[in-house]
Amino acid sequence: MTDRIVQALVDMFPDVPVDYSAEFGPHGGTTTAAQDRAIGTALPVSTIPLVIDERVNRMVRLAILSAPGVILVGPPGTGKTTLLRQIVEQIRSDYESFGFTKPVEEPTWTAPQENWTTNDLVGGTTVDTQGHLRFRPGLVLRSIAEDRWLVLDEANRADMDRIFGGLLTWLSGQEVVVGQAAHILDSPSVRLQWAEGPASETENLDQLSDPMAGGPDVAYAAGTEWRILGTYNAIDAQRVFRFGQALGRRFLRVPIPTPSTDQFRQAIEVSAAGLPLSLTARIVGLYDAHHRSADTDLGPAVFLRIADYVRAGIETGAETLLDDGSATFPSSETAPEFRGSRIDAVADGDAQPVEASDARSALTSAESELLAEGYLINVGTWLHQMEDSVDALGDRVVSENGALSVAEWQWVIESSRVLG
Repeated sequence: MTDRIVQALVDMFPDVPVDYSAEFGPHGGTTTAAQDRAIGTALPVSTIPLVIDERVNRMVRLAILSAPGVILVGPPGTGKTTLLRQIVEQIRSDYESFGFTKPVEEPTWTAPQENWTTNDLVGGTTVDTQGHLRFRPGLVLRSIAEDRWLVLDEANRADMDRIFGGLLTWLSGQEVVVGQAAHILDSPSVRLQWAEGPASETENLDQLSDPMAGGPDVAYAAGTEWRILGTYNAIDAQRVFRFGQALGRRFLRVPIPTPSTDQFRQAIEVSAAGLPLSLTARIVGLYDAHHRSADTDLGPAVFLRIADYVRAGIETGAETLLDDGSATFPSSETAPEFRGSRIDAVADGDAQPVEASDARSALTSAESELLAEGYLINVGTWLHQMEDSVDALGDRVVSENGALSVAEWQWVIESSRVLG
């Protein structure tokens, strides 16, 4: 990746932090384009939210300020996690301007798992090294004890309705008992509360290390500025776990929409710099076909990775399965019209804007295969979940946008069934 492309990304997305190094190998030094390809460098835009509307940014910031629980909800690939990290870091760097009264420590980030129980999230009984039954704090209690926010990335990977337990009552502002310090008669209770001030507080944690504890209750009190945050994939919710109404009411849910087709086109003209315009236009066509229906909408990151895959195949001289030089569309087909519009300016000064007519330019068989393969390995899993909408999607991909041929679309659909 060249400095010129990095600067173009910085100009296009000034609010996104840059994490880029020009070092190559153990000895350092400036990379060439060939070296970048050799080590598999991908443009940062593939892993960041492309264009986040300022109103969405404001909703996230104000939701975090106004409520103890906030979830960012949107399709895969919209950059929910990166956006959340970005806003949390902005709050940490200047907490007073965001409405907080005390510094915000680095949050505890975790990815819930399908096998999680209440013990993992809240806490519960465990056996210590001496064979005694004692209470072990879970992630929420440990985060409160450290006065660190807790972030549940991809929260619906675990069955939160089942494991939240007493947290439902606690998130509504009430105190709850989440366990006993030890399994003996009259052992002190472990209480989850809310503090009156911004900082979190604890009391009598020493009782948790005493298997014969009989003193005062253990208390975890979250400060008024303590937060539990998370991300939630709307499409994954069809396959993994949904938030029930009771749990959903305890969180503010901020929608993170996908960028428009024009916004995606602007980004890919930087990400796909150097690719034939006909290929770039077809990737835009694939994104547009998905974006035009809520049932098939996916974030831009998965489509930007298609460009990375196709570039890797072209620049490494990947073998062609068919005779090179043939067009994407069989002789019985004509390339359909692409409904996209011209982008008059792009960030990369050496690139040419993608025109609607570029989608009608024939591809070589190698380019056609690479495009279909890149689409399959990045989107195939989701296609399998879009079974009820896949026919209409195919019409948009093939007949309306001309992004894939009939043969390649059928190959993608058949191959996606293996992904499950």
